[in-house]
Amino acid sequence: MKKIFAYITLSLLSLKMFSADVDALADSAQNYFMQTRYAEAVVLYDSICRMGYSSSDLYYNMGNCYYRLNEIPYSIYYYEKSLMLNPSNSDAEFNLNIANRSLKQVVEVLPRPFYERWGTVVLDIMGTDAWTVFNIIMLVLVLVGIALYLFMGSIAMRKLGFSVAVIAFVLFILTAICAYKSSVRITENNYAVVFEQSMVKSSPNADAVNSFEIFEGLKVNVVDSANGMYNIRLADGKEGWIDANDVKLLAE
Repeated sequence: MKKIFAYITLSLLSLKMFSADVDALADSAQNYFMQTRYAEAVVLYDSICRMGYSSSDLYYNMGNCYYRLNEIPYSIYYYEKSLMLNPSNSDAEFNLNIANRSLKQVVEVLPRPFYERWGTVVLDIMGTDAWTVFNIIMLVLVLVGIALYLFMGSIAMRKLGFSVAVIAFVLFILTAICAYKSSVRITENNYAVVFEQSMVKSSPNADAVNSFEIFEGLKVNVVDSANGMYNIRLADGKEGWIDANDVKLLAE
């Protein structure tokens, strides 16, 4: 028992020290940013990433640094990563739209079915962690409602408990679905950002026929891979193959 307690204590201390290190680096990076020393800020933010830490705010700050350094593809990449973790980050969305205006290539987005658009709007209300917390709250309310229904003598309180349990259970199911869908959207994210101006090929072969050209900073969907190449799909429906080294996956 003492060994378990000691292990838990050491784990908590390590976590506290890790958090302190991250906070110190983030504060230093923010100070560099305020002094317009954007390259130094990026180095510190990158070191935080290498420590295994990730957050929407961290990627948002990195996007800001790269934008000020006029590294547009990198700024778009990190704004997209920020929104991947927290779709409701309006600052990241606003800055991403500004960065996208600097691109050489503009792609018209194909219209999506209304149910897909509504589903995206619902999922974008909050991030995965927030959906999970809300889901747990609903579960607690279900248990509270059941307890009121089973153990209260008053008819009015039992009716209240029944109503709370039913409504909370429905919301529990819905939030569980949203938390799952939001999590899948992150773990199975197949989008990437182009970092090298490239000719898109008709097949996964460097000698294949050129289909069209893409430019730095464009967001693409990776649908397949072969021979060190990615099969990408643009928002307008165009598809083709490019060298895997010319893009950077958002899930990386």
